[in-house]
Amino acid sequence: MDPVPLTTLDLPDQSGRTWLITGATSGIGRELALAVAAAGGRVVAPARNREKAASLVAAAGKGAGSVETPHMDLADLASVHRFAESLTTDIDVLVNNAGAVSPRRRETADGFELLLGTNFLGPFALTNLVADRVRERIVITGSDSYKVGRVDLDDPHFRSRRWNPMSAYAQSKLCDMLWARALQERLGSRVPVTLAHPGWAATGIQNVTGSKLLDRAIVAVTSPFSQSAEDGALPLAEAAVGDHPPLSYIGPDGFMKWRGKPEVQEVSRRGRSAVGAEEVWALGVRETGTDLA
Repeated sequence: MDPVPLTTLDLPDQSGRTWLITGATSGIGRELALAVAAAGGRVVAPARNREKAASLVAAAGKGAGSVETPHMDLADLASVHRFAESLTTDIDVLVNNAGAVSPRRRETADGFELLLGTNFLGPFALTNLVADRVRERIVITGSDSYKVGRVDLDDPHFRSRRWNPMSAYAQSKLCDMLWARALQERLGSRVPVTLAHPGWAATGIQNVTGSKLLDRAIVAVTSPFSQSAEDGALPLAEAAVGDHPPLSYIGPDGFMKWRGKPEVQEVSRRGRSAVGAEEVWALGVRETGTDLA
């Protein structure tokens, strides 16, 4: 019998287990971090924004588990290295959830296009640096926008071609899908890699047009088909604790795959290309200077 997917964020007992969750100070990452702490787990939630980090710790309260928020900025490789070097504990579950959107082209501290740098290159470097400490599972937050993405290996940072937020975001998420495949190839049977997408969750990440009026209009039109951040975190939780094969892609089962209960979904040929996976891995190594042996 197939395992029953999670329907709430009441997770199984996580006592004695440590989760490293990026992007945990808001949205679906915050909901997952609070659920893990409520289930007795220890959450390491590296964060850039100290005010949001303090809010997360306060929300976790004095529950069964704990939340720690050391400083890290995924848009700054030096910061990623400092965090990885400071990590002294083994990790049961690594959740690469942090993501960025932007209404205009911006760059990271290392000169990367912001969305590629934050959504792919920063997590790529972090995972390579801490992989030997991960014991159970690595989860990568994807997006169905990968289906319209195209990775331009000659100009991944949009220095010559025209930038727009959707193309940049879709490229970064296609990189994530392909990176997962290449990462699993290198980890073998030691640690499974799974993926998840939250559907259309009410997290504010959709506010990317640069126009408050247009952003409000988009929210108004799509809100009947969207779901809460808590429900959006369910596929992520399912990918982390569910009994699924490596490279399973978990998302909501409802209308347009925007909302609903978690299910395993098919990854298109674009998102599982073996050649594309190796090309994206090489891009990550070239840009971050990190690799797995």
